[in-house]
Amino acid sequence: MVAVSERAKQKLLEQKQAANIAESAIGLRVAAAPTGQWMLVADHVRGDDQVVEHMGSTVLLVDPVAQEALDGVRVDCLETAEGDVELFLTAEIEDDEDDEDGEEDEEEDEVEH
Repeated sequence: MVAVSERAKQKLLEQKQAANIAESAIGLRVAAAPTGQWMLVADHVRGDDQVVEHMGSTVLLVDPVAQEALDGVRVDCLETAEGDVELFLTAEIEDDEDDEDGEEDEEEDEVEH
């Protein structure tokens, strides 16, 4: 499953609105581009999609193939040097019960946000 931060959900909603997609049931689908990068395309929900909603609107659709490829990934936002906010993918940090002090997880979390 792909995790999505609240900031990323808001950014996805803004991108959907900027593309004049008013229908709440249409979301932005994660799709593989010919270059091997991931891109977002407007699409309707399919039965086996992971559906992410924000403020009553479908914002992200992830099909089973993309779910498998992106398992353990988190979608978040990053502010660029120019001041723009962009979506990015990062490995999701999970709390490890074998971790004795948890400090490493906390430090990584701080660095990635």
